[in-house]
Amino acid sequence: MTPFKANRLKGGSGAYAKTADAEPSKKGKAAFTTDSIVRRTAVKSNSTYLDKRCDTCDGLTVKACLGQPYLKGSGAEAKYTLADLRYDLQANRIEIVTGAAAVAVAAKAAAAKPEVPVVRAPPQKMAIECFYAFAQCSLRMEARHFMKHDFELKDAQAAEMWPEVEKMFSRNLGKNEKWVPWHTVLGVHEKFVVDEIHQAKVPWWTDHHRFVAMFLFRCHCKCDLFLEVQMPYLKQKAFWKNLSAGFDASSAMEKDMLKFRAEGRPLQTSCFLIIPERILKDDDQNLVRNIMLRSQRLISLANDLWPLLNNPKISIGEKYTTIKNGILGTKQLGDTWVKMLMVVIDIALPRLRLLQDQCEVGNGAADPMRQLLEDEGILEPKEDRIPVNLSTDSGNGVSVVTALSQGIVSVKREGGGQLIQVTSGMAGSVDRAYAVALVLGELAAQKGLHQKDQDILKKRRQQLFDDKQLKVPKLDLDLKRQELLAREKKPQGPSASDALGTLCERINSSEGSSAELFWTMLANVEKHGCKHFSAQPIIVEQMKTRRRKLSAVTLQVQLCEFRQYGNYKRMNAASSDEVN
Repeated sequence: MTPFKANRLKGGSGAYAKTADAEPSKKGKAAFTTDSIVRRTAVKSNSTYLDKRCDTCDGLTVKACLGQPYLKGSGAEAKYTLADLRYDLQANRIEIVTGAAAVAVAAKAAAAKPEVPVVRAPPQKMAIECFYAFAQCSLRMEARHFMKHDFELKDAQAAEMWPEVEKMFSRNLGKNEKWVPWHTVLGVHEKFVVDEIHQAKVPWWTDHHRFVAMFLFRCHCKCDLFLEVQMPYLKQKAFWKNLSAGFDASSAMEKDMLKFRAEGRPLQTSCFLIIPERILKDDDQNLVRNIMLRSQRLISLANDLWPLLNNPKISIGEKYTTIKNGILGTKQLGDTWVKMLMVVIDIALPRLRLLQDQCEVGNGAADPMRQLLEDEGILEPKEDRIPVNLSTDSGNGVSVVTALSQGIVSVKREGGGQLIQVTSGMAGSVDRAYAVALVLGELAAQKGLHQKDQDILKKRRQQLFDDKQLKVPKLDLDLKRQELLAREKKPQGPSASDALGTLCERINSSEGSSAELFWTMLANVEKHGCKHFSAQPIIVEQMKTRRRKLSAVTLQVQLCEFRQYGNYKRMNAASSDEVN
């Protein structure tokens, strides 16, 4: 449970809301947590879509609100963010309530508000010719930026698109790190790996040393941190004798990293959304310690994967699955890490063609990519998540959390673990278990109870079980649990990765005029690129695309760029309308 302030993210381990039961936030300034309840006010906006998204959040926890889909005024679909929440709080369209008031709001919302699905725009199949025109613009920008060579756009559609695409790409160059060239190997971090690791002038380094070093850089993706702090150690043979120990707590590496941080310099790139595990009280020391521990886990992972990748008896499909499972089985590494590490492995070992036919989709691109695949009819539309209030903030660092599929409601304390749980079997229903847990949560919050006080909570729990007059809000959690369990039993369709492979085949088979002009231009750009990067064989290997054989990884990355272009174009159109 994370503490927030409406106007900024609040750090530290405390600062939880300790408001009176019925006291709402005042002008969006009161502290709240992810389990706090949002209540819709009577304040209306001049923009209908803002009112609709606030109506949707009524009675939900902050956590449940974040990620809720809604339609913007332009018709574009978006996900509700913390910035949206702050904006709506400051405009007084919503307010935060805790304690008994929160329970009342949640119960009222569950009883009065029907499940209203988000009105989505009708499916629109991807304009493949438009994508190929965009792809030519991407190639042109890549050649201009990296090879200082300008290729003429012979496709009229691409030429018309170019001025706006050029503006979008230009704003994403440099330190922004947002532009990904057509050839992924030329991306900011990928090219750094090639230049400073694979081509590093350390004569005794083997391919294995470079492979592990690549994982260590990917741990944080900060080029200056790697070159100034880590590389001096990695160039020492003695350091590799027990590489993992070099990243131990209080090691020389950790001390140097802390000095680096003391200069006010970032320790990981902005693309990292990892919230560091709280190990040390000081924020900087805690972040450094987390990076050190993650480095040790990545060293172990790299050492495990290396022999697998070099075993010719194991098929590419089996290698792919084993790598994916190995990454996901490593603490704090998820789908985005699978994509990120797979890409650098593919660049380092191009002979494997690891990502030719399949590629994982990172968390940030997962929803837009799925929507695209659904619109193409390759994936079945995902059923809307069952909207249910799964948790409530009881105040004073105590929350009531429901594991709906298991029928268990737990009372938990931030940083102190579970205080007590109430099962549907013990209470007779999930609704009643939730009502009992709410009372126990308020008791724990008011009296400051911890795990050592479980006997007090157990005694009170039994009293509540025996209380025939206990008020139980009708939340229909038992019905929602049955629906949830039924959904979990349904057979799963193809994964997004498999569906991406199908889309890749569809795009590769296109015979439109823009597609034909793209393939001609790609051949010319890659021919020039092979000469330009002749001293960098790893880059040259990535510039040997066979005709009608776009790889899954290239397509996945460029579809994200193509989507950003569409958003950029709509944003500019909306701004123009406002001026007019």
